[in-house]
Amino acid sequence: MAKKSVSGQSWLSLINIDKVYSSDKQRQAFSLFTMIAIAIIVISMLVVFNYKVYSPILTVSLIAVNITLISGAFYFIKTAKLEMVALISMCIVFIMCVALTYTGGKENTALYWLMFYPVVCFAALGVKHGCRLGLGLLLCCSVILYGPDFGQVAYGSVEKSRFLALFTLVFIFSFIGEYFRFKSHLAIADITLAQTQDAYTDQLTGGANRRFISAHFLKLAAKTPEKYLPFSILLLDLDFFKRLNDTYGHDFGDIVLIEFTKLLDSQFPSSAVKARYGGEEFVVILPKETASAATKIADSFKQCVAKQAILTDDNERVFITCSIGVAQVDNVEHFSAALKQADEYLYLAKERGRNRVVSKHTQEPYE
Repeated sequence: MAKKSVSGQSWLSLINIDKVYSSDKQRQAFSLFTMIAIAIIVISMLVVFNYKVYSPILTVSLIAVNITLISGAFYFIKTAKLEMVALISMCIVFIMCVALTYTGGKENTALYWLMFYPVVCFAALGVKHGCRLGLGLLLCCSVILYGPDFGQVAYGSVEKSRFLALFTLVFIFSFIGEYFRFKSHLAIADITLAQTQDAYTDQLTGGANRRFISAHFLKLAAKTPEKYLPFSILLLDLDFFKRLNDTYGHDFGDIVLIEFTKLLDSQFPSSAVKARYGGEEFVVILPKETASAATKIADSFKQCVAKQAILTDDNERVFITCSIGVAQVDNVEHFSAALKQADEYLYLAKERGRNRVVSKHTQEPYE
């Protein structure tokens, strides 16, 4: 079984599974804004039809809640800061629930409205904040219902005990549902990340493979061009690799590929993307580097490779060389054309004797 490279794999940090996390954010946002929409409609109707019955404290609280919820929705549309909007909204609803419990609402029916709070709180905020606000509301309601007289409305003993029992049950089952949903989500995210990384990993060398470049890196560069463009492509090919396989065997050929991958990792900066493109061909992408600068970097690497000896099983020192073609990418859409150009330069390097670097900046290939 072939060994994997033990060299650094900073390219793995570029892999993300945003789709997994964005779906969970969509669930949170949908839960939150469904609650906000329902709350605005219900609160508006309650204020309009019951402002003569409600105490001034409750009426003002309900109006303030509506204004805050509407403001939060507009703030989210402008900033997309879901967690902040969710936390502020649920805190405001928390205050409304306390005010409802304190005043009793219409005909002391306030406690019925509180049952939804744990469900929405966990769905919109997750386990940690949902737990804090849910327990906080339970504690505040318990003090209002069973604590000293602060001028709050009086509830019947059966009504109070049933409310606390039901609220506690709703809280417990909401917590259980959200806790295990969250654990399942993390497990799915870990599995998805592991599978994605495996799909983008060359199984022999442990480095990135061709799929990583085409399916992930190019999308990343298109999404954040300021971090990568312009970038240079180095297409590298090991010289006389078939002869190595024929002379020393395919196992030694595998060792050469692994050691070459280690050289790529050690000699190029961590910001560079290195990948095995197929067989003995590799590609290196140098973000924010012009072809002129990349040609000099490629020449230094070529010289480093030529100095490295690889030992066979018989302790024979074998030296390898590589040929390199260099091209520049100014627009991600032109990647294929630049790669083709780099391949043509690589072919020229092979034609001119191998162990050379060729780009549009080499009047004569580097010796």
